[in-house]
Amino acid sequence: MGGELHQRHTTSSTTTTEAVSSVPSLTTKATTERTALKRQRFEPKGLRKLWYLALYLFWFIVGLAVLRKTQNAIHSVWYVKSNGHLVSEEAIANSAQFKDLLSKFDTQFTKPPAIFLLNQYALNMTFNFLCNTRELEGVHNRLLFVTLDSVARDVLHEYWPKIQQIYWPTPCLYQPFSFAEGAYQTLYLLRANLAVNLLKNGKSFWMMQQDTFWRKNLFDLNLEDNYEYDAMFDQIGYDADSKRAEWVNGANFFVRANNDTLKFFEAIALKIGHWYTPDMAVMIHQCHTWKKPKCAYMPHKIANSWEWLHTDQKNPPYIMQLDCETDGSSKLMQLAKYGFYFMNKDDHRVCNQTAVDLVRKRMEDGDIRPSKPGLLGLSWGRLQFRAYWWIVDNMLSTPIIGNLIKPYLPLVGFILMITI
Repeated sequence: MGGELHQRHTTSSTTTTEAVSSVPSLTTKATTERTALKRQRFEPKGLRKLWYLALYLFWFIVGLAVLRKTQNAIHSVWYVKSNGHLVSEEAIANSAQFKDLLSKFDTQFTKPPAIFLLNQYALNMTFNFLCNTRELEGVHNRLLFVTLDSVARDVLHEYWPKIQQIYWPTPCLYQPFSFAEGAYQTLYLLRANLAVNLLKNGKSFWMMQQDTFWRKNLFDLNLEDNYEYDAMFDQIGYDADSKRAEWVNGANFFVRANNDTLKFFEAIALKIGHWYTPDMAVMIHQCHTWKKPKCAYMPHKIANSWEWLHTDQKNPPYIMQLDCETDGSSKLMQLAKYGFYFMNKDDHRVCNQTAVDLVRKRMEDGDIRPSKPGLLGLSWGRLQFRAYWWIVDNMLSTPIIGNLIKPYLPLVGFILMITI
């Protein structure tokens, strides 16, 4: 009997002990459940799914962009190879038009002329440029347009009869085109082969683009009279401290005729005829890796790019290229938002000198502002380029590696720009 009571007491004590010992575990479990509930409040079940979905969607879009870019690259190279014979060195050299061009060099110009390429879809931009430079003494006397279709030829002659031009009908360049497309590459292949033929005939020249605003007369500086260099280029970046300083922009440059510059442009023509890369990238690579020719760069206070608009706007340059629009058809419309539109609204063939004078004054005052502040004031094309320049600047800022890749990085520029 006593043993049985003792057993019952022992069993009761054990049960009580187990019950007591289970209290901390219950408390811990309750705490864990409360923590989980709190976590669920701040991290809903769908949040992680949304995160994964966003990640998958991002890489899906990147993949589509890469596929699109690959297709564009293949088509661009195919287009250049299919039409390269129309703009080849031999086709230019054997043409009557080129002989006429050489004659104009000898009879119409006392100093190296500035050559522009023009099809009918760049007429508005060309008129804007001619209105901009109309009052600058002697500028129009230094210009020579290579017109690529009959509309461009006839309209230019009708409204600007004193401007020198050579008619070079080029069917593969009759249609509008945009940045990095096949026709875009073909245009610059034409420019390179034209340069080769001029240099073979001992002709120095300027190459220029119509999407450039002239605040002052660049020709007054007589840059071509400096024989310390063989070629002088405009450069990317907004000042000498820019990571991309001494990267050729390729919009406005002077080339002196000699054997070194001839080899330079022969190599450019060969490479862009087979590679999916911009001609300015080849220029950058060769200027940084070849001993000859001697490349020089116009200081940013003489020639700058659209990036100047997004600085404190000190030291306004003589000329400023207003590029980086991926859609050529909208370029002039974008420039108008900054005040760089110099034709009457009612008649787009009549110059508005007041608009020219006003924007020059605003540049000198550092008061060129877009219609909207910050990134909202950027077009889609410039927004993309600004993003890519930010990436490039950070790559070039990498110790040691930055300096090593600087001559080569532009060669893959078209490929890396997957959104363009």
